[in-house]
Amino acid sequence: MAFSAPASRRELAEINITPLVDVMLVLLVIFMVTAPLLSRPIDAQLPQPVPDAQRVPPNDLVLKLGLAGDYTLDDRPVSLAELRVRLEDARIADPETVLQVEASAGAYYQQLVSALAQAHASGIGHIVMRD
Repeated sequence: MAFSAPASRRELAEINITPLVDVMLVLLVIFMVTAPLLSRPIDAQLPQPVPDAQRVPPNDLVLKLGLAGDYTLDDRPVSLAELRVRLEDARIADPETVLQVEASAGAYYQQLVSALAQAHASGIGHIVMRD
């Protein structure tokens, strides 16, 4: 039994390059459109770093939470009960007072939650978390 291939099989072995040319033309158009966009400079105004001496505005309070569960408000130690009174006094003196909260890396989460609850109860509306 001998098998022979028909003559038309030879034509099927050739590669049809029409879809390949279509894809290449589409890619060429995409690159031609996007290349000028990538070469233009983008005008962006980035924030500049502020020195540490100018970091805290005068009407801001800085609350630091220590590792041992201690609180300091503007570098003066305070208890949790006293914190609310001091924050209320600061809010009455200046309603735009901003409280900046800074917690140590190992401070307990409950300590932070308690401080934020006291700040909320005192009526401070602007609270900022710092590193």
